[in-house]
Amino acid sequence: MKGAALIRTLVGLLVLALLGWVVWHTRWEEIEVDDPARGAAASDEVYSLRHVLEGAGATLETRTALEPMPPAGATLLLESTVWDIFPERDARLKAWVENGGHLVVTRWKFDGDVLRWVPLSFARPQRHPAAKAQDDAASDAEDTNETDDDEDAPATRRKPRPNAQQKKLARLFDPKTPWDRCADFEETDATPEPAFEPGRVYHGCTWAGPLRTLNHVAPTWQLTGAKGTLAMRVAIGRGDVTGLTAPLVTHNMGLLHGDNALIAAAVLQAAPGRVVWIVGDEAREPLLGWMWHEARTPSLLALAAIALALWRLMLRFGPREALPPQARRSMGEQVRGTGHFIAGSDPRALHAATRQAFDAAARRRVEGWAELDDDARIEALAATLQPAQAIDRAALRAAMHIGGGAAPAQILAATAVLEQARRALLRAPAAPLV
Repeated sequence: MKGAALIRTLVGLLVLALLGWVVWHTRWEEIEVDDPARGAAASDEVYSLRHVLEGAGATLETRTALEPMPPAGATLLLESTVWDIFPERDARLKAWVENGGHLVVTRWKFDGDVLRWVPLSFARPQRHPAAKAQDDAASDAEDTNETDDDEDAPATRRKPRPNAQQKKLARLFDPKTPWDRCADFEETDATPEPAFEPGRVYHGCTWAGPLRTLNHVAPTWQLTGAKGTLAMRVAIGRGDVTGLTAPLVTHNMGLLHGDNALIAAAVLQAAPGRVVWIVGDEAREPLLGWMWHEARTPSLLALAAIALALWRLMLRFGPREALPPQARRSMGEQVRGTGHFIAGSDPRALHAATRQAFDAAARRRVEGWAELDDDARIEALAATLQPAQAIDRAALRAAMHIGGGAAPAQILAATAVLEQARRALLRAPAAPLV
């Protein structure tokens, strides 16, 4: 019994030692795991903003075109990069603001020749060259004093300041997200109507930068912090324009960080009954769909014509028409076919061939045919024929003397006269001698 108790004691001590080792070598860390969006939040990027505006009594609409314009008194967040593709839109937007509209734009919408009627500037104010040179000299003097005061430090070259390209690369490779760059922003004392209670400090997780008014225009509302100005609003007519130095945080992930939801509600001027439009990049109906809805009949006719043309060009396994039965042509058909072909292509060649055949038939009746002229030939030829086979001397003379300016029909008529005379010579017997 004592041995069994000893064994149980040793096993218990061994288990306690093992648990102590595990506890001693275990480190507990907290890791935040994002809960994936589900339901409507998974498909709607402004799901959170929609609920924030609904809580304030406003309604949100997302659009992909700036036509038509928002209703009077609404708030328009312009996020499209090609909204000014048509020149008249800038004038229409200005008229809408002057009639009571509330426009919200970022610094990237001020590039180009549009929105010049908005008295806002996102550029840093130009400093006087003398003041800039004085500040640079003071900075160099401070660096020199620091180097001289350190007697034990070796003489080294002063570390150069990073230029704009180096700062841009540093921001590019900085792994921090926009909501990691949080800062406090507050409304200025000159704000006549604060968005919420006076003196409220907004912890905004977004960027900020330089933003100021032009032409000595006083802003009606602005958010400013140590990093710069986040938003500024100026009155234009019965409406106003709110400028942002960075894109407004409206998506679901960024809106839940800091006071971004309150800032979005303040910028969009959420109020009971207010309509808020967010206009993104324009999306038009695809070309094929537009042609089907707007030009269906011409499109179908064009497709039918293309199909018929392709059908005619297809490879066929037989002739398009039935072939005529194969049979031998007679000599007469061959001669007539050749004559019709020559008459259609070269009537003068047919006339010359007929004249040559006529001369060959006339040589058998008139001696010395080659030495006579045409008039003498006709007289000698008429003397050898009987009165019943007499020929028209005038017609034969005209057929033999066809001119160079004769029309094809005249040449064919002369050819027919010569052929008739040749056949008459072949059929007619010789005239009796007196």
